[in-house]
Amino acid sequence: MGTPTDDVERRRSKPYAERTGARYWWYRRRGVACDPPSLALLTDEEWELLEAWYDETDSKGLAGECGIPAIALLEALIVGGPISRVVQLGHFAGFSALLLGFALRRMACSRSLFSIDLDPGQSAFAEAWIVRAKLEDHVRIATGDSRDVAMPRAAADWLGGGAQLVFVDSSHRYGETLEELDLWYDQLAGGGLILLHDASIFAQNFDSTGQGGVHRAAREWTARRGVPALLLNADLVAGTAPERLVYGDPCGLAIIQKPYGQEQGGRSS
Repeated sequence: MGTPTDDVERRRSKPYAERTGARYWWYRRRGVACDPPSLALLTDEEWELLEAWYDETDSKGLAGECGIPAIALLEALIVGGPISRVVQLGHFAGFSALLLGFALRRMACSRSLFSIDLDPGQSAFAEAWIVRAKLEDHVRIATGDSRDVAMPRAAADWLGGGAQLVFVDSSHRYGETLEELDLWYDQLAGGGLILLHDASIFAQNFDSTGQGGVHRAAREWTARRGVPALLLNADLVAGTAPERLVYGDPCGLAIIQKPYGQEQGGRSS
């Protein structure tokens, strides 16, 4: 049986290893021998659109998206679930909304991703790319505060039910993350998932208030609510050699699952 050459295995991601911007750190990581499914499963048309998105956001200085490890894990959970009602808190320029939208379209799931961002300029930019990708039937871009008590109802109305998975990648501030957890956890049905990006010690610097960011909020909130959580790379600090990482993202990821015995509103059955 023939073995694919490295150029075939990495026909999409390999050229990005030559780019010097900080956003391309994963592509430059040693040991990457093939395209991740998030990229490999894209159609040629979808990949060309993502390449154009990279070019435009580079030219406008709009780097700030979550990386390939987080996207790969999110897609695995969504496709393997399967999960058809996803809420995203914080979409910035739209990288994750595009990739998750492509995956949900492959699953033939309409009205399946409700994505919220406080910045109207970023929402307009992301929405333009969602339209360009012809994902309007699958992704809804909303402008607003992810802590607004009206948002879960707006999301449920568009998705056709309460969220099964909430991906938090918004302000990264300690206090606001606590509010998001309180609001969205209570809206999940039993078994629902919340994933929080930037949950490592390294990522605490992303909290502009200096209060400990997502790392502190996830630890304290889960302890207070008595909810088990898995924090990937939680104790990772700046300067850790990339070769030591098993889960490849130094920013970390927290995974919280609501017990199946709890209904929406947090009530025990």
